Amino acid sequence: MTVLSSQYPYPTVFGSNGLVESYKEFAPTHAIPEKTRKNEIQSVLNRITSTPGFDPTMNFDPSKHLIFDPKSYDTTKTFTLSELNINKTHVPKVTDFGAAYPFPLLSEEAVNMILYEAMQSHIIDKYARLPNLATNATRLDFHIGGHAAEDAPFTKAVVNSPEIAEIVSTFFGTPMEPIYNSETAHMNVSLATMDDEESKAYPQTESEIKEMLAKQDAGDGDEIPSSLGLHYDSTTVALVIMMDLPEEAVGGQTTILTGNEKTVRVPEPKIGYATMIQGRVLKHLASKPVTNHNRITFVNGFAAAGAEKLDNTALTSTKPSVLPRARFDLFYKDWVDYKFRRLEAHLKYVREKVVEDYEAGKGFNQEAFVGKCMDIEEYFRKCYDEMECVNNPPYPPPHFKIPYEDLP
Repeated sequence: MTVLSSQYPYPTVFGSNGLVESYKEFAPTHAIPEKTRKNEIQSVLNRITSTPGFDPTMNFDPSKHLIFDPKSYDTTKTFTLSELNINKTHVPKVTDFGAAYPFPLLSEEAVNMILYEAMQSHIIDKYARLPNLATNATRLDFHIGGHAAEDAPFTKAVVNSPEIAEIVSTFFGTPMEPIYNSETAHMNVSLATMDDEESKAYPQTESEIKEMLAKQDAGDGDEIPSSLGLHYDSTTVALVIMMDLPEEAVGGQTTILTGNEKTVRVPEPKIGYATMIQGRVLKHLASKPVTNHNRITFVNGFAAAGAEKLDNTALTSTKPSVLPRARFDLFYKDWVDYKFRRLEAHLKYVREKVVEDYEAGKGFNQEAFVGKCMDIEEYFRKCYDEMECVNNPPYPPPHFKIPYEDLP
């Protein structure tokens, strides 16, 4: 039996590397405080359950709960990576799509149902944790993820909606599909404090708010308070749907870093509106409101669909030692199931294509086949080489800090 510790330099997780040492035990040090659960989380649930007509047993109905208008394909402002001056990427881009401004997607009824499922006490126990390495995070900032498959039927139906996959595919310019459970239907939560003393830490006047925003935007993104700091996603595309952000809130947008290393805030979306970014190659963060208001987003990961392609998802920012909300056994079950299903489909495609070309009289292209095998070999290695028992360098990785133009 191979003993990994004799072969690899980082067989053990170290907190000094910015990692969560108790990741296998679901990071008990990052559990949601009881004060937050009894006060702010309960307040969200009370608001939802008191909404006229709310039905906690409701089923997802795309004809009623999807409010997307096909006209949005033409009216939504989008940016290519080129338009964002991003000419170099740390991994190959899938298309030139960069980001989309908010467009209407989910009804208020659907938003309330997704929030209701996520904020249940047993969900918070099993799937929610405080962030790791966020900027200025408090007891009120946390993540929820992995709950849709078994404990949130309405949310699961939304995530697997072919209508939403079609919308993402059309914007992105190539067929896309939702990825594994632990990286769909996850929520980034920043709640307004109900504690009078804590609320004094927020700017109180309009001039103080403007001053704080200007100071944040003048930097490189590292100092912007966030529930998820400046990073690249480990999924190809992030579909970010706003669940809660009051109109009077200031800040709280998805903030991206352009090719000239300047921060740009995507305009504040309305409830139920979605934005999209090619997060695998575009640095960004989930900023917190400058004011004392809720900011909750519902994030779904997508990757290129089709057996002829291999996805470019990674473990970097989503594995349990980095992101405490990822439950070790569940996360890796989801990861292996997804990656191996993609690999199985691709192997079948390559095999059948070789036979098809031969039978069509095209012969055998040895160089092309070797290239495919090398891609498959690299893909298989990436299925495991970022796992904690193999490789645990400090987080964030160096390329998170490298300017786009200085990338290899």
